[in-house]
Amino acid sequence: MKKIILSLSLLLTVAAGTAFAGAGTEPSPGLQETFKQEFPGAQNVSWSYQEGYQKVTFILGGRRSLAFFDSNNELAGSVRDLFYDQLPLTVMKAADKKFPEAGFTEVREINNADGTIYMMTAELNNKKYKLKISSSGSITEVEKVK
Repeated sequence: MKKIILSLSLLLTVAAGTAFAGAGTEPSPGLQETFKQEFPGAQNVSWSYQEGYQKVTFILGGRRSLAFFDSNNELAGSVRDLFYDQLPLTVMKAADKKFPEAGFTEVREINNADGTIYMMTAELNNKKYKLKISSSGSITEVEKVK
């Protein structure tokens, strides 16, 4: 249950962006070092504190990313914005099979202790659907967006 809550909080964090994040806080030197080891080459690094986690917003490989560290300076999870064509082939095939001819937006890769999942929005015939797809290509959730 705790892992599901973490996954949902990561998703909500991405959806809300950084607009509602708490004021920036300077992390400990140990946490900064852990971050540098986990994400070498990260640029435009911004720190904040959110819901019990130290949140880091940064650019890596030209893509906006987020990482969450717990109170023990351990990486709890990360979120990365992607283009649709950057998805694994199994994920693309599952999305295309479920929603042929749809356009896909808001594509995100979420990594945590449960593994990697992909969230995206499918737009078809003026309707929107939020999809959650496992890295193996299993669609685990489809929700119609009003």
